[in-house]
Amino acid sequence: MSEENKTYTVTTPSGVTVTLKSYISGGDFIDAADTNDGKDLSKIQLAKRLMDAVVVSVNGVTTEISAALRALPLADYVFLSKEVAKLTNSDFTEAKN
Repeated sequence: MSEENKTYTVTTPSGVTVTLKSYISGGDFIDAADTNDGKDLSKIQLAKRLMDAVVVSVNGVTTEISAALRALPLADYVFLSKEVAKLTNSDFTEAKN
């Protein structure tokens, strides 16, 4: 069963256009949660990895997504974090380690 993960576009508070996957697949989640050393990820680390897995493009650019996300104003990053949290039904900003 291979279903294409559709995308949708949001505009951040500062006007940056970001395209995101419409859902997080099991594979996306497993890849994001995998640590290779057997230690648990913090909620912040998992949230960052999920953000990287979900964001398809920033202002139409599909390369160097992590760097583009890190360069965003904090208000934009928080906005996008909330979008990703909607896909997981979780709020990583309230999670504890």
